[in-house]
Amino acid sequence: MPFVMRLRLSSLKEGSQIIELALGKDDLSIADIPFLQPVAVTLNIYKSQYQITVKGNLQTALELECDRCLEAYRFDVETNFQAIISPEKSISSEIDENVIPITSKTDEVDLTPFARDALILEIPMKKICSESCKGICAGCGTNLNKNACRCSSTHTDDRLTSLKDLLTNTMEE
Repeated sequence: MPFVMRLRLSSLKEGSQIIELALGKDDLSIADIPFLQPVAVTLNIYKSQYQITVKGNLQTALELECDRCLEAYRFDVETNFQAIISPEKSISSEIDENVIPITSKTDEVDLTPFARDALILEIPMKKICSESCKGICAGCGTNLNKNACRCSSTHTDDRLTSLKDLLTNTMEE
């Protein structure tokens, strides 16, 4: 696994600094997400005497498949993450997943897992190309966004015929 987002702590100066870079899917070890472009990463780093705060911004575009119509569509992603790099002795007993504990011997910190997790969390559970997507016909498979369906719209389940008759008889009485 590449360590493209390794932050060398000894090279950081006190105060604020910005680092910009571009990552590919191989850099993030995400093989099953179809990136349309590299991930643009901006790291805002603030180093104080006690800790280092990293605020990352990620921007990219993915090619997803719509769950309704099965067509590929572009999905723009912009997300953020934050990590706090702090000496072990200053960390409270509660474990925070955004805190990276370091010792006096630690010289590098890998921020790749933070970027990978932030990107994965931005992918919607239900991938829909647009709110107006009509999907595909369950009968013939026609993409209803492109063509009208030629299936019979009066298709009824034969098992429900007796219930329909019962409802009709009740309304007549």
